[in-house]
Amino acid sequence: MQSYPEAGQIRKILDGAQRIVVLQADNPDGDSLGSALALEQILGDMGKEPILYCGVDVPSYLNYMKGWDRVTKDLPHQFDAAIIVDTGADSLFENLEKSGQKGWIKTKPVIVIDHHATEANIDFANVICNPQAVATGEVIYELAKQLDWPLNQTAKEMISISIMADSMGLITEATSARSIRIIADLVEGGVSLAYLE
Repeated sequence: MQSYPEAGQIRKILDGAQRIVVLQADNPDGDSLGSALALEQILGDMGKEPILYCGVDVPSYLNYMKGWDRVTKDLPHQFDAAIIVDTGADSLFENLEKSGQKGWIKTKPVIVIDHHATEANIDFANVICNPQAVATGEVIYELAKQLDWPLNQTAKEMISISIMADSMGLITEATSARSIRIIADLVEGGVSLAYLE
C-alpha cells in the first residue's frame, strides 16, 4: 500500500471544512465520476456536506452509476474547501471560467487528487496528490487507508468502478500489481465485480 506525504495536509484541510465541493473537469469519465461519488460517500460518513460539481452534463453512458444525478452544474455560493478529482489541468475547467465562478474556488483551500503523475497545472491548489496510478480511485483508496477514512459499500463500489473503467478491466499498460491488489481487497470487502458489470 502506497503512503502519501500529502496526506497530513489533506487531513488538515478536511478537518477544518464542513461543506466541500468535489469538482470534475469538463470531460467526465468513469474514473472521475466514480472518484467523485466515492468521495461523496466518504465525506458524508465523516459528517461533512459534500457537493458534486461538473461544468457539463454527465454523459449518458455513465448513468448506470448510482448518484450520477446528484452532480450539479451550479457551484454553490457557500463552501469551505474543494477537491478536484482526476485532472491536474486548469484548462479543463472552461465552463467554470466562462461562468466567472472559478474565482470562488481560488478563495478556498483546494486539494487535487489525480493519478497522471504529470506536473499539475492548477496554480491555486493548496495540496496536489498526483502519483502514478491506473486511476484516481486507486489513490483515493490508499488515502482512505492511510487517513482512516470510512469506506462503506457504495464507496468501495465506486472506487472499483473507477479503477475498472480507467484500466479497461485491469488490462491496460498502466495496470499494476498494486491496482489488482486493491481490487482484490475491495472484492474481499464485499464488492461484486459481476454485479458492477
